[in-house]
Parts: sequence; C-alpha cells; structure tokens
Amino acid sequence: MMTIMESKPTKRATASRKEATHERIVEVASRAIRRSGYDGTGVADIMKEAGLTHGGFYAHFESRDALLAEAGDRAGAESVALAARVA
Repeated sequence: MMTIMESKPTKRATASRKEATHERIVEVASRAIRRSGYDGTGVADIMKEAGLTHGGFYAHFESRDALLAEAGDRAGAESVALAARVA
C-alpha cells in the first residue's frame, strides 16, 4: 500500500502567496479609487472584487487608510504613466 504525504507549503511559498494577495488587493483598490474616489471606496467592496474575505484584509493592512495610501500612490503613478504615453 502506498501512502501519499501532503507537504506543507514552504515559508517562501507562503510569503510569495501573501505578496501576490497583497498586490491583488492594492490593484483592485487602485482601480476602485480611479472609479469611485477615496470616499466611495470601501474595504468590503475591494475585498469582494478581489475574491477575498473581508476578514482577511487585516492580514495585509493595518487600516483602510493604509491601503488607500498605497493604492492611491499606485493610481497616481499609473495615471502619470498613461499621460506620458498619450503625450
């Protein structure tokens, strides 16, 4: 009889997955800011659009403001890059 052992993800794989999830949240938030502005952007909507639970948010950010600051920087940089390509 053969036994198949499940292996735990390595710390590097877990960190990589966490970084990818963090990046996805920031990207979704960046789009939401461009679409709805800061006041119209809520954590629950961002997490739903990212396909994640609302509770998982705090594993990546201390607060909504921390996320919006990072996402706002991204949205601004993307807008500047777009303007440079168009000009």
